Amino acid sequence: MKKTLKIAGIALVVLVVLVLGYSYVSLNSYSPTDPDVTVDKAKLAYYQNSWEECRAAFRAQANSMKTRFDSVAIFSRAVESKTDTGLTIDFCYIQAKDTTEKLVMICSGTHGIEGFVGSAVQQQLMAEFFKPELFRNTGVLLVHGLNAWGFKNQRRFSENNVDLNRNYSTDPSLFQTKNDGFVALYDMLTPKGKLNMNSLGNKFFLITAVKQIARKGMPALLQAFAQGQYEFQEGIYFGGYAFEQQVAIMSEVLNDIAEPYSTLLNLDLHTGFGERGALHLFPNPIDDLELKAKTEAVFEGYQIDWGDSENFYTVHGQFVEYIGDLFPDKTSIPMLMEFGTLNTGSTIGAVKSAHISIAENQGAHYGYKSEADSLKALAAYYEMFYPPSEKWRSNALAVSQEMMEAVWANFAEL
Repeated sequence: MKKTLKIAGIALVVLVVLVLGYSYVSLNSYSPTDPDVTVDKAKLAYYQNSWEECRAAFRAQANSMKTRFDSVAIFSRAVESKTDTGLTIDFCYIQAKDTTEKLVMICSGTHGIEGFVGSAVQQQLMAEFFKPELFRNTGVLLVHGLNAWGFKNQRRFSENNVDLNRNYSTDPSLFQTKNDGFVALYDMLTPKGKLNMNSLGNKFFLITAVKQIARKGMPALLQAFAQGQYEFQEGIYFGGYAFEQQVAIMSEVLNDIAEPYSTLLNLDLHTGFGERGALHLFPNPIDDLELKAKTEAVFEGYQIDWGDSENFYTVHGQFVEYIGDLFPDKTSIPMLMEFGTLNTGSTIGAVKSAHISIAENQGAHYGYKSEADSLKALAAYYEMFYPPSEKWRSNALAVSQEMMEAVWANFAEL
């Protein structure tokens, strides 16, 4: 009997070691495969490595269009900050030439650090896609660096730790929205103290996450994690206690620019969620059947991952939906376009994504145990939102240009 118990004990120890080893290796060595594409070195020039460089390149491309268009309006709005000076949201507007029927708005940097890729896409469109014949009945408004502070400081959030894509609404009752799922997971999602990337909790985060997945299921966890919360300023996906200044800025600009148009297509460029190398169309569900049909017509031929579909989630306070609320008498088609990086449809990809976000948030609020911890957390954050892979970057430009050509044509025929 003792021998049997001893063997069972040894087997249990071996099993625990194997589980811990698998958890450690799976999470800490996870690296999704890049798309199999040819790198276009010339187009990589559309990418820059600081907000200042991105803004300068955006302005330069906007000015270069003046040689091809009769009227190009380039302007900026200042963003106030307690820590930075000279922050701006930059705009480029080309009015429809014959009749102002349709307006396409393309926004980058709603989630600060994601603006590097959005800026590159905007630069490419200005340099290679926009031609006068496309603008007879359709205008375009490019919004560069909506979250300028987060863009400059390489965070997704504003200076107040607010997720701008959870902060937009015409109704202040948004800030009374409850997220009981986030409250239940608060301790896991909001660790305190200086970030130590080598702590047991970080090294074996997969085990903690799998326990929660087993208890509540991945869809419920994903919804609780990412939908937005309005109680804990120190937490991730904090939607704010009140409207951020960008809401008033965009309200003013849109009321001026969009006023003469009857149909709006609102595109917001993001990175991070979804299959690596894929450009996901990721809107909240649309109850209006006519608007949903028009949305599907504009994006015909492309899969739309509605927020209530498997492996996706709905959010509150979304910027592109706010535009529809701002103009209830216009047709307003909202679309969040997401360049995937970590294969978050898989369990390990979703857990890795959550861990990167939690660690970065902890470091931003409580500091880092060492410079090495800071560098490791930032490298993971970049991999999630601005991958250094030349294949990934080349692919992002190629798929966005291809989609824009089809979407613009479909929208013109709507």
